[in-house]
Amino acid sequence: MTVDDKIYGLGSRNVTYQALGELPSKSAELRTYLERLYAADSGAETGAGRTAWVLRQAANLITMRVKPAVRAAAYRVMADLPGVKVLGRVSDPLGREGVGVVFPGTARTSLGITEQRLVVDPSTGAMLSEQQVLVEPSARAREAALDAGTTLNYQATSRMSWGEHQITVPKNAHH
Repeated sequence: MTVDDKIYGLGSRNVTYQALGELPSKSAELRTYLERLYAADSGAETGAGRTAWVLRQAANLITMRVKPAVRAAAYRVMADLPGVKVLGRVSDPLGREGVGVVFPGTARTSLGITEQRLVVDPSTGAMLSEQQVLVEPSARAREAALDAGTTLNYQATSRMSWGEHQITVPKNAHH
């Protein structure tokens, strides 16, 4: 949701292009910044914990209009968090090659145990896809011929570009 000139969600607050431009570009400073946001947002926390929260915010940052150095720092923050695994070269559901990153923890679904993965283009830093991957199929999944490693759902970015100006919310828009 946009509020005036604050168009990106970072934690529980909305921020401007200018605020994104002022984010730290060193991974230790960015991680400290995100951990401070977590502490400030902990009242609204959903129970996922600090590591998961910082991981989600860093993953969100790589899709935002930030400097390349901030995007690189966000990737380093993600890679340094406990439980994060870097898979090396993988293909996303659209067949594009990138680096796979697995979030810590799993989720139990009716199809079995799943994990969340990102596939990132290492040459541009763009996130190619975010996927829910079956790790341990349930009996129901096996009956449907779904094996471990099957992508159950995904979101892929085929193109991402930025405008040069802050968007303005029309006065008649409902918040």
